[in-house]
Amino acid sequence: MTITRFYVKNFRNIKEHEFIFDKNMNIFCGENAQGKTNLCEAISLCMGPSFRGSRPSAFIPFESEKPDINIKMYFTTNYNTESENLIEYTFSNNKRELLYNGFPLKSAMELYGVLKYVVFVPDHLELIKGNPDMRRDYLDSVAMMQTPVHLKKLSRYNKALKNKNNILFGINQNSDISLIRPQIDSWNEILSGEGLNVTYGRLKYFSKLEVIAAKLYDELSSEREKLGMKYYSSIFDRYDLKAEEINGLYNEYYNRLSDSFYKELVHKYTLLGVHRDDMIFTLNGRNVKTYGSQGQKRSTALVLKLAEAEMIRERSETPIMILDDVLSELDGLRRNFILNNIVNSQVFITCCNIDELKKLTNGKVWNVEKGTFKEL
Repeated sequence: MTITRFYVKNFRNIKEHEFIFDKNMNIFCGENAQGKTNLCEAISLCMGPSFRGSRPSAFIPFESEKPDINIKMYFTTNYNTESENLIEYTFSNNKRELLYNGFPLKSAMELYGVLKYVVFVPDHLELIKGNPDMRRDYLDSVAMMQTPVHLKKLSRYNKALKNKNNILFGINQNSDISLIRPQIDSWNEILSGEGLNVTYGRLKYFSKLEVIAAKLYDELSSEREKLGMKYYSSIFDRYDLKAEEINGLYNEYYNRLSDSFYKELVHKYTLLGVHRDDMIFTLNGRNVKTYGSQGQKRSTALVLKLAEAEMIRERSETPIMILDDVLSELDGLRRNFILNNIVNSQVFITCCNIDELKKLTNGKVWNVEKGTFKEL
């Protein structure tokens, strides 16, 4: 996929601009709060939900009462490089409309996983230094980008988990445990089956992610640092679980949940399962979350995103890459890798310092100031 033309009007602080993008590298440079990330968000809206998680009302410029937001993205695909497709996003009178080649779509999620794109934003540093829930969400998003079936499995698991936790939360000293236990057991049966399905999907793509990310980190660091990754299963208390083992583990999964019943009565929520799993990252054998520098944490989060894009390419598809504020805290060697070694993708990068681009060999650069874009 390649974006050939892009038009945006009345989006956040961008009044109106039309772009002809480079087929590979496109960089938007300027101080903070000038509109660089706003443009990248507008691009993402044409392929799926906002990577900022924003509501459409947040897109309206402050100085305008009721502007009509209009975004048009013209693009070609790997399968037809001659014919342009058009996605048009509009927001007018508190009504959002999304058209794909003139046909209306109910939700941008209909495009998610169809038009492939990968986003890196500063918040993704939390993949390395934050709580486990963000790492789980990330791995699930990788699996969903590869196959939409994973979303269905995850949704069924989360629904069962919510129902079970509601029962546990409602238990008090007057509750009849003999009546509650069969209800919990029935939900444990569903959680065991769907939990194994989710675990299989995660591990299947984790194993690929692990190999590709390690190779990319070698290249990024000129083989000075070795990246290691492990998936921790809370239900089995293991770091070495493999996808091919999953089919024979239903009884063990169910028994672990069943054995936790009285502890769960005390805590009032489900203690074990895929909703409690985690990923561990190491560099040269040392935990990145605990011992890594800011640059190492950023590099680790970045190669996960680069590996995600490579997994999409392996399916003969070309993803768009949006890398917001990716160059800060990286040394010159790593900046050079990002600027000149991402191939088979159209890349959009934001940065604050023009000096960071000295080693850029090809592509287009825009200076961004107060929502206006000037090609350099």
